[in-house]
Amino acid sequence: MKLSVVIPLYNKEKYIDRCLKSLIAQDVFQDEYEIIVINDGSKDSSEKIAQGYADKHTNIHMFSQQNQGLSATRNRGLEIATGDYIYFLDADDYLASNVLGNLLEICEQNNLDILGFSTNETQDGSLTHSNTSNNIQNYNINIVDGITHIGEYSYRNEVWWYFIKKAFLLDTGIKFIEGRYMEDSVFTTNLFVRANRVAKVKMDVHRFVKVENSIQTNTDYNHTLKFINDLVFAIEEIDVLVKNLDKSHKCYEKAVRDFKRKQQSYAFTLFIKAFRCPPLKFSTLNEILLKLKSIDAYPINLKIGGIGNRKTRLIYNMTFVPIFNNKNLLFLSLRIKRLLQFN
Repeated sequence: MKLSVVIPLYNKEKYIDRCLKSLIAQDVFQDEYEIIVINDGSKDSSEKIAQGYADKHTNIHMFSQQNQGLSATRNRGLEIATGDYIYFLDADDYLASNVLGNLLEICEQNNLDILGFSTNETQDGSLTHSNTSNNIQNYNINIVDGITHIGEYSYRNEVWWYFIKKAFLLDTGIKFIEGRYMEDSVFTTNLFVRANRVAKVKMDVHRFVKVENSIQTNTDYNHTLKFINDLVFAIEEIDVLVKNLDKSHKCYEKAVRDFKRKQQSYAFTLFIKAFRCPPLKFSTLNEILLKLKSIDAYPINLKIGGIGNRKTRLIYNMTFVPIFNNKNLLFLSLRIKRLLQFN
């Protein structure tokens, strides 16, 4: 078996049909790849829809469990998988048609630990075809170790950007941390720190579908508090990895700078959540600030970057960051915001 596609499934009845349909429309023989769908206690018709595909296609395998969360479900999928390479795909996303063959060929020919590729965002699911060449000879395959890749090209947090060699995962023992949001961040960072053979191709493969009621858009207080605490956890985990990096590596300084950017982007997200969502206790926020300061993740250093994108960076740096970096101003702004909110 060349590839195992692992799909955690929880209440995705609107999307799982499109996801599985895209995985069937591939240029790989069915006996060369398997699709592992793990129903994580869905309460809608997700399981029934997926089971219908499993009944018709021998390479689609359905498993069910009581709800355990995304990380635990992905870890179970890794245990079940028999493919040489693993791909973790979200049930609400999908792939362009006829892209798996080239990706697998690149992985196999170059004995890669990690292969990255490109994605496109869509809302209506109309993007079904890849806009890049099907000839792998047109792609420049530059193979480097993970630290060099981070230093020279950076990396994305979401695990669906990558094919990962299963033997590499088993040898390193890297798994998703269960019970945490930001699980992709810690997982992929560990991958790149440990990888010896990494490449990325500008091949249009993945389709990201923005959906409502995601982790980022949920405004429930308990959810918000957990999300903020897990952002802090991710920042701390990156700090541990940075402290254990090989300082003699040629790209050490560049990689550390990229890690610092990620820490700052998480800190910025944390503050935005504190403003937009239900009131966070000032004592709790103060503890968080002290913790971030102790690992040099606060105040935000504009010279390091990591805030916003090309369109928003300047605005954020001139408005939000000065407020966030001044604790007194931060707390005052939150008080004013709450007074306006309740009046």
